[in-house]
Amino acid sequence: MTLAETLLKQLENPALSRNERAQLQCQIAADFEHRGEYESARDALGELWQGVGKRPALEGLSELTAAEVLLRVGSLAGWLGSVQQIGEAQEKAKDLITESITRFQAIGEPTRIVAAQCELGFCYRRAGAYDDARVVYQEALKGLTDISEKELRAKILLRLAIVESISGRYNDALHILTDETQFFEESTNDFLKGKFHNDLGCVLTNLSTAEHRPDYIDRAIIEYTAASYHFEQAEHTSYRASAEHNLGYLLYTIGRYEEAHEHLNSARSLFADVQNKGRIAQVDEARARVLLAQGRLPAAESAIREAVRVLSKGGEQGLLAEALTTQGRILSKRGNFIESVNTLRRAADLAEEAGAVEDAGRALLSLMEEHADRLNEHELLEAYERAHNLLKETQDAETITRLRASAMRIVSDRRASLSQKRVRSVVDFWANFDLNERVRTYEARYVRRALIDGEGSVTRAARLLGLRHHATLTYMLDAEQGRHKDLAYLRTPPEPRKQSIINRKSRRRTRTKARIITILCVEDYQVVADAVKDTLEELGWTVELCADGTEAMRKIESKEHYHLLILDNQLPGKDGLELARRARQLPHRRRTPIIMLSASDVERDALRVGVNAFLRKPQDIGRLSATVTRLLTKNTNV
Repeated sequence: MTLAETLLKQLENPALSRNERAQLQCQIAADFEHRGEYESARDALGELWQGVGKRPALEGLSELTAAEVLLRVGSLAGWLGSVQQIGEAQEKAKDLITESITRFQAIGEPTRIVAAQCELGFCYRRAGAYDDARVVYQEALKGLTDISEKELRAKILLRLAIVESISGRYNDALHILTDETQFFEESTNDFLKGKFHNDLGCVLTNLSTAEHRPDYIDRAIIEYTAASYHFEQAEHTSYRASAEHNLGYLLYTIGRYEEAHEHLNSARSLFADVQNKGRIAQVDEARARVLLAQGRLPAAESAIREAVRVLSKGGEQGLLAEALTTQGRILSKRGNFIESVNTLRRAADLAEEAGAVEDAGRALLSLMEEHADRLNEHELLEAYERAHNLLKETQDAETITRLRASAMRIVSDRRASLSQKRVRSVVDFWANFDLNERVRTYEARYVRRALIDGEGSVTRAARLLGLRHHATLTYMLDAEQGRHKDLAYLRTPPEPRKQSIINRKSRRRTRTKARIITILCVEDYQVVADAVKDTLEELGWTVELCADGTEAMRKIESKEHYHLLILDNQLPGKDGLELARRARQLPHRRRTPIIMLSASDVERDALRVGVNAFLRKPQDIGRLSATVTRLLTKNTNV
């Protein structure tokens, strides 16, 4: 009889107080959760469970019991959110567990604090925030002063080892596991022994590639086999399925594709038994890789689309980014190049935002490998620089080799390009050359700068340009025949001369204030936001940044005057499409130009809700200045 079954009998006692009943429910739920029976754990919590991420009713409970309920509800929310791929489940789970930690701290329960930190770290890991997970686990180990809590310490170390392995720190992970080998060998807990063998197998699999150690392959197969045996003894279906999944993936890496399919199919069947949608999607992603390696492209595309569809609904951004990278490679092999490029860029952005820098770097490597001939030189250099920064601490030899190969290809292409330029004929150089056009282009840059620095005054701008008469500049800006009429919007409209010097000075101050062009940029990715701000403020415009969709909605609905809006689509709170739609509903925003600068494939929807221009991030940032200028010129409100 299991612990949960024993405790369920005690729960039938009508004499139990609310506090005692809640304590028993938490113990039963913890046992079910430990064995991967998450639906049973939910049922065991009874009225304490209000739904994934929802706060339980704590009235009438002691502080200790209330903290324990928050921990159990938060932990189970994280597991169910992963199993059922429920969006924002991990964030809500983190909030509940963090509150439990605060309560445990208030009543002086150090062991319960560590247990809660162990679950909090797992939420960070699921979300792809590996650095945050590492910090939480290390803090938990420091706080574990009770030497009798050996199994809790072992559980934390196993989870920390996996975080190190996922982050590419394979040797650090191996040291953690090998230092604890004796404890796990002597343990009678089949579940912990299975976890140890499974996690050690994962590390050995990664090291076999990173350090070119084929002997690690055989050791990893032995570890996965041992893990599967111990999980079966522990009657833990989910983790037994994980061991089968890992073994299938290992066999794929060494080219034993049919055996890989056998173990992956077994893993998928086991995960289906416990209705774990998230892990089924991970198996489908691995199956897609095997099918891609076999050249079975239609089947590979079908498998990966299903995996991405499921993972897109949850909050596990690291896993979604990995699946998107596989999908991008398959799409490229199928000839869907545009969709492939967009998918790989999305994978890199998602992984980097989640903190999964290794996954982000590998997505960019796939982008360069699959589309080197389709990206321009600027895009290639940008992708390489970003990948290099993301992967600078990797220990994976294969990844380093791929990064170097990409660098060599860029250098070779650049060298070939330079060779062609040296043999370019004089006739080719002067073909279609127009001196007047070249001169006007450079002249326009300085006219723009002078009008901005001269605060819209044609007289001051003419003086800055070294022109003897401001009428010369006025003629250049003439709306009908001026060669720089597209810059006329930057000048202050001429007004009749007044006798009063005081009025004239007051009017000049008013005009100067009116010429300050303010742009609201809503972008949660700081690197892009800073690039937009630097680019536009260099041209004299004021850029106000906002990183949250809900806050941006308040700004848009306010009476604050903005001459132009720049919106990302994927934002915390409200998305860019909602912001654009709301702006067009407001009388004072209906004519305000809106640019959507986003990596999302929502151009059609953006134009439908009233966006004036759609630029794709990051490749179209270079076109931003020209687009802003064009829209401000057209807008009569500026």
